[in-house]
This record gives sequence, C-alpha cells and structure tokens, in this order.
Amino acid sequence: MMGPMADRKRKRKQRPTAPAARPAASAPESGASPAAAPERSAEEAGGRDAMRRGYAKAEQKNIAAREALQPISTANRPGIVLVACAWLLVACASIVYSLITADGKGVAAQRGSNALVLVIIVMAIVGTWQLKAWAILGTQTILALACVFTILAAALMPDLLVALLLVASALVSGAIFYRMINVLARVQKAEHIRRGTLPVDVPPDVDGR
Repeated sequence: MMGPMADRKRKRKQRPTAPAARPAASAPESGASPAAAPERSAEEAGGRDAMRRGYAKAEQKNIAAREALQPISTANRPGIVLVACAWLLVACASIVYSLITADGKGVAAQRGSNALVLVIIVMAIVGTWQLKAWAILGTQTILALACVFTILAAALMPDLLVALLLVASALVSGAIFYRMINVLARVQKAEHIRRGTLPVDVPPDVDGR
C-alpha cells in the first residue's frame, strides 16, 4: 500500500515547473508610433526654416528702405522741420504767457518749472533747425508728451469746444511726430555718410554744415 503512494509523491516532485511568463513588451507611450517622432522633428525644422526666411525677407526690406532714404542737410531742409519748429514756438509762447500771468500761492515754483520747460523746448527748436539728431529726437519726445497730456486734458474738460480744440492740437502734434520719423532717419544717414561709416556716394549738399 505504501509503495504506490510513495511513487506518486516522487512523480509529483519530479514534474518540471512551467517557465515564468515573460512580461509583455510595453506598448509605446501615448499610443504614438515610432515614425511620429521623425515627423514632428521634420515639422519643427520646417517651421524654423520658415521663420528664418521671414526674418531674412524683413531684413532685406529694411535694408532697401534704408538705401532708399535720401540724406539731408541744412541745404535741403524739409518743410516739416519748419512746421515742427513753428509748432514748438507756439508752445513756447503759451509758456511765456503762463510765466507772466502766474499768480497765487507757489508762484515761484510754478515759474521755475515753466522756465525749465521753456529752456528745453528752445534747445530742441534750435537743434532741430540745425538738423541735429539728438534735437530731433527731443522734439519728437516733446510732441509725444504733448499729444498724451492734451488728450488727457480734453477727456477731463467740461467745455466741449475747448475739448475739441485740445483734440485738434493733439492730432497736429501726432502728425508732426510721425513726419519727423523720416527726417530723423535721413539726418542719421547723412551723419553716417560724413563719418564714412556708409559706403555710399555723398550727395553734393551733405557737407556737414
């Protein structure tokens, strides 16, 4: 009786164990195929190339615009320079009037600040008439500030007629500012020509006067 039972136990121990199942290969993350990465790289490279081409075209346009600028000097002063100087002279007249009529508490400080502004505007007028780049930049700054503060004053003005006059004044300052951008670029080109930093022929009227 014990013999057959012992034989069965030995046979059970001698049965080979099944090999452990190999882990299944992990599926690609996010369900992306292996060919998707090269495609994305190609798209990114194409986008960078398009941006480079766009920048190159924009730079070519800028170069062409700079080359098309005609340098100026006091011999061929544009009319907008005269308009800008005249407009600033009107501002100087209003400041002088405020200096004369200033009254009340704190009049000394008010006159001092107005006098300082008057000196700055006069310097800008003289330098702009002489076609100095720094003065033209200062004139544009004055015009921009005048435009902003005039619009703010018009928005707070209860009198409709005065508000309309202020808005018209702001529009004039903005128009002169816009026209002076081209003048500044032409003056800067003339200065580069006189310094020899631009390899172009100097027109006869760009003599540095």
